[in-house]
Amino acid sequence: MFRNTNWTLERAVAFCRTLESVSPQFGAHVALTGGTLYRDGERKDVDILVYRIRQFDEIDWDGLFRAWFTVAGVTLENDYGWRKKAKLRDGSDIDFFDAEDSGDFEPVMP
Repeated sequence: MFRNTNWTLERAVAFCRTLESVSPQFGAHVALTGGTLYRDGERKDVDILVYRIRQFDEIDWDGLFRAWFTVAGVTLENDYGWRKKAKLRDGSDIDFFDAEDSGDFEPVMP
């Protein structure tokens, strides 16, 4: 289904729909963001916000990535907490953003 390593809006939306088909059972929804959504033309990666369903205490990230591998071929490459770098089988780059994780950095306060 996803063969080209560049991302278009149409490809990103179809990909998000595939991920969303299994995400709720692990306490999550997905939302497209970043350059693929906001700019015209192809992009080198896709940015996807992952947010917790309020009725769940937390997202089951392990289960989520296993399910995403099954339905779309997503493999987690690096987990930085708030940003998780992943790839598809064809080498396409994905950045997942965890809306609830602050990551390994201190926020800058004004």
